[in-house]
Amino acid sequence: MPDPPTERAAIVVLWGAWSVCAGTHFTKRARERRGLLMGRRGRVLAIVSLLAAGVFFGALHAGTSVARTDAKAVFLPRCLNTQLRVAPGQSEGALGHIGVVVHFTNRSRSTCQLAGYPGLQMLDAAGRPIPTYVQRGIAYTVPKVPERVVKLSPGAVASFDLGYDDSTGFGDEKCPTSTRVEITAPNDYRPLEIAWKIQPYGGDIPHLKCGEITVSPVFAGAPAG
Repeated sequence: MPDPPTERAAIVVLWGAWSVCAGTHFTKRARERRGLLMGRRGRVLAIVSLLAAGVFFGALHAGTSVARTDAKAVFLPRCLNTQLRVAPGQSEGALGHIGVVVHFTNRSRSTCQLAGYPGLQMLDAAGRPIPTYVQRGIAYTVPKVPERVVKLSPGAVASFDLGYDDSTGFGDEKCPTSTRVEITAPNDYRPLEIAWKIQPYGGDIPHLKCGEITVSPVFAGAPAG
């Protein structure tokens, strides 16, 4: 609600508008004597004053409404790697394609949010990076998932789909197998490292490109199965 000084200012504006209108009415004879021009000026002043009063009150109500809306907004910080635990689910294969649902669990006591795509980096037994090419979008085992903000209460789970091609159709070609994998939560830069053996293929036989992985954005919950 507008404060008392604001209400008094609004009353002054309306009183001025009414005075102009009243003056225009009660000085008709004088106006006729002074000519038609003065009458027109009086009417213009009355209209302008009333419009000003309307704009004034409209601004007051608009300002009050915005303030209330902002007051209801709740900010949730993004989830940090120190708040999360990550683990892959059971992998499934179909026609030379591997699909896995990977889960982030909020292990902290604070609510946070995740939104967007995760990052990955494969590592060998010595901890050295293996060429990894992460693609965002859809693949044979990665369905289309809309990007949205996922609220993670303590103990809640967010997941993402991960897919890659296996060795089917690549003959004697061999791609390296990871010993561990770094998984970075969306909008973070410090990865979570887990033991995970995956062997993604990509490209074709003349142009083999090992390490191609497709990921979806995170979504709420952990699918059954």
